[in-house]
Amino acid sequence: MPMPVAPPKNPDSPLASLVGHHVGIRVPDYAAAVAWYTEKLDFRILHEWPYGELKLAYLMPANDDDFHIEILAGPVPFPKEVLDDLGVSLRYGGYQHICVHVDNVDDVRAELSRRGVDLLGEPFLVEDISRKLAFLRDPWGNMIELSETLPGAGA
Repeated sequence: MPMPVAPPKNPDSPLASLVGHHVGIRVPDYAAAVAWYTEKLDFRILHEWPYGELKLAYLMPANDDDFHIEILAGPVPFPKEVLDDLGVSLRYGGYQHICVHVDNVDDVRAELSRRGVDLLGEPFLVEDISRKLAFLRDPWGNMIELSETLPGAGA
Protein backbone atom coordinates (compact mmCIF):
# COMPACT_ATOMS: atom_id res chain seq x y z
CA MET A 1 0.00 0.00 0.00
CA PRO A 2 1.55 3.33 -1.00
CA MET A 3 1.80 6.21 1.44
CA PRO A 4 -0.96 8.79 0.93
CA VAL A 5 -0.20 12.09 -0.72
CA ALA A 6 0.94 14.65 1.84
CA PRO A 7 -1.67 17.24 2.78
CA PRO A 8 -1.05 20.69 1.32
CA LYS A 9 1.57 22.82 3.02
CA ASN A 10 0.30 25.80 4.99
CA PRO A 11 2.69 28.71 4.36
CA ASP A 12 0.17 31.12 5.93
CA SER A 13 0.45 29.45 9.33
CA PRO A 14 2.03 31.60 12.04
CA LEU A 15 4.21 28.49 12.67
CA ALA A 16 5.18 27.90 9.01
CA SER A 17 8.88 28.23 9.85
CA LEU A 18 8.85 25.01 11.95
CA VAL A 19 11.03 22.37 10.27
CA GLY A 20 12.88 19.39 11.68
CA HIS A 21 16.52 19.94 12.62
CA HIS A 22 17.89 17.53 15.22
CA VAL A 23 17.27 14.97 17.93
CA GLY A 24 19.20 15.31 21.21
CA ILE A 25 20.69 12.20 22.79
CA ARG A 26 21.89 12.34 26.41
CA VAL A 27 24.96 10.18 27.09
CA PRO A 28 27.51 9.93 29.92
CA ASP A 29 30.69 9.81 27.80
CA TYR A 30 31.31 12.39 25.06
CA ALA A 31 34.33 10.76 23.45
CA ALA A 32 32.70 7.32 23.41
CA ALA A 33 29.47 8.67 21.90
CA VAL A 34 31.19 10.67 19.18
CA ALA A 35 33.45 7.71 18.39
CA TRP A 36 30.47 5.32 18.20
CA TYR A 37 28.36 7.52 15.91
CA THR A 38 31.29 8.44 13.65
CA GLU A 39 32.88 4.97 13.48
CA LYS A 40 29.80 2.73 13.52
CA LEU A 41 27.33 4.91 11.58
CA ASP A 42 29.78 7.12 9.61
CA PHE A 43 28.25 10.32 11.01
CA ARG A 44 30.25 13.53 10.50
CA ILE A 45 30.99 16.11 13.19
CA LEU A 46 29.52 19.48 12.26
CA HIS A 47 30.21 21.41 15.46
CA GLU A 48 31.33 20.85 19.07
CA TRP A 49 30.85 23.16 22.05
CA PRO A 50 30.62 23.21 25.86
CA TYR A 51 27.41 23.92 27.75
CA GLY A 52 27.97 24.23 31.49
CA GLU A 53 29.34 20.88 32.66
CA LEU A 54 28.30 19.17 29.43
CA LYS A 55 30.04 18.78 26.10
CA LEU A 56 27.82 18.93 23.02
CA ALA A 57 28.15 18.19 19.32
CA TYR A 58 26.02 18.17 16.19
CA LEU A 59 26.60 15.04 14.14
CA MET A 60 25.23 14.45 10.63
CA PRO A 61 24.81 11.26 8.57
CA ALA A 62 27.42 10.56 5.88
CA ASN A 63 25.30 11.96 3.06
CA ASP A 64 22.71 14.27 4.70
CA ASP A 65 23.37 17.87 5.71
CA ASP A 66 19.83 18.52 6.96
CA PHE A 67 19.42 16.00 9.81
CA HIS A 68 21.48 16.21 12.99
CA ILE A 69 21.90 14.23 16.17
CA GLU A 70 22.92 16.42 19.07
CA ILE A 71 25.13 14.64 21.58
CA LEU A 72 24.71 16.02 25.12
CA ALA A 73 27.41 14.38 27.20
CA GLY A 74 28.33 14.45 30.86
CA PRO A 75 27.38 12.70 34.08
CA VAL A 76 23.89 11.15 33.93
CA PRO A 77 22.51 10.93 37.47
CA PHE A 78 19.27 9.20 36.35
CA PRO A 79 20.03 6.74 33.52
CA LYS A 80 17.07 5.18 31.76
CA GLU A 81 16.51 1.45 31.52
CA VAL A 82 18.13 -0.17 28.47
CA LEU A 83 15.53 -2.31 26.70
CA ASP A 84 16.36 -5.30 24.51
CA ASP A 85 12.98 -5.69 22.85
CA LEU A 86 11.17 -3.31 20.51
CA GLY A 87 7.76 -4.58 21.65
CA VAL A 88 8.59 -3.99 25.31
CA SER A 89 9.85 -0.49 24.51
CA LEU A 90 6.44 0.40 23.09
CA ARG A 91 4.93 0.05 26.57
CA TYR A 92 6.72 3.21 27.75
CA GLY A 93 5.72 6.79 27.08
CA GLY A 94 8.01 9.51 25.75
CA TYR A 95 10.93 9.21 23.36
CA GLN A 96 10.95 5.84 21.61
CA HIS A 97 13.36 6.01 18.66
CA ILE A 98 14.78 8.06 15.83
CA CYS A 99 14.46 6.95 12.22
CA VAL A 100 16.83 7.21 9.28
CA HIS A 101 16.00 6.29 5.71
CA VAL A 102 18.23 3.77 3.92
CA ASP A 103 18.18 2.39 0.38
CA ASN A 104 18.38 -1.25 1.52
CA VAL A 105 17.76 -2.40 5.10
CA ASP A 106 19.43 -5.78 4.61
CA ASP A 107 22.64 -4.31 3.16
CA VAL A 108 22.89 -1.70 5.93
CA ARG A 109 22.23 -4.31 8.63
CA ALA A 110 24.96 -6.55 7.19
CA GLU A 111 27.46 -3.68 7.31
CA LEU A 112 26.40 -2.67 10.82
CA SER A 113 26.75 -6.29 11.95
CA ARG A 114 30.31 -6.33 10.58
CA ARG A 115 30.94 -3.17 12.63
CA GLY A 116 29.66 -4.79 15.83
CA VAL A 117 26.49 -2.71 16.14
CA ASP A 118 23.75 -4.06 18.45
CA LEU A 119 20.92 -5.06 16.08
CA LEU A 120 17.49 -5.62 17.61
CA GLY A 121 15.40 -8.44 16.20
CA GLU A 122 14.90 -9.04 12.49
CA PRO A 123 13.69 -6.68 9.73
CA PHE A 124 9.93 -6.60 9.17
CA LEU A 125 7.46 -5.15 6.69
CA VAL A 126 4.77 -2.62 7.51
CA GLU A 127 2.51 -2.65 4.47
CA ASP A 128 0.36 0.23 5.76
CA ILE A 129 3.30 2.62 5.29
CA SER A 130 5.08 0.70 2.49
CA ARG A 131 8.25 0.26 4.51
CA LYS A 132 10.72 -2.40 5.53
CA LEU A 133 11.98 -1.58 9.00
CA ALA A 134 14.75 -2.72 11.31
CA PHE A 135 16.10 -1.43 14.62
CA LEU A 136 19.48 -1.05 16.23
CA ARG A 137 20.64 0.33 19.54
CA ASP A 138 23.54 2.56 20.48
CA PRO A 139 25.61 1.63 23.58
CA TRP A 140 23.37 3.80 25.81
CA GLY A 141 20.13 2.12 24.78
CA ASN A 142 18.91 4.72 22.27
CA MET A 143 17.02 2.97 19.49
CA ILE A 144 17.49 3.89 15.84
CA GLU A 145 15.10 2.70 13.15
CA LEU A 146 16.26 1.91 9.62
CA SER A 147 13.49 2.51 7.08
CA GLU A 148 13.50 1.30 3.48
CA THR A 149 10.76 2.35 1.07
CA LEU A 150 9.24 -0.70 -0.61
CA PRO A 151 9.26 -0.77 -4.43
CA GLY A 152 6.31 1.05 -5.96
CA ALA A 153 5.50 2.88 -2.72
CA GLY A 154 6.34 6.42 -3.82
CA ALA A 155 7.84 8.76 -1.23
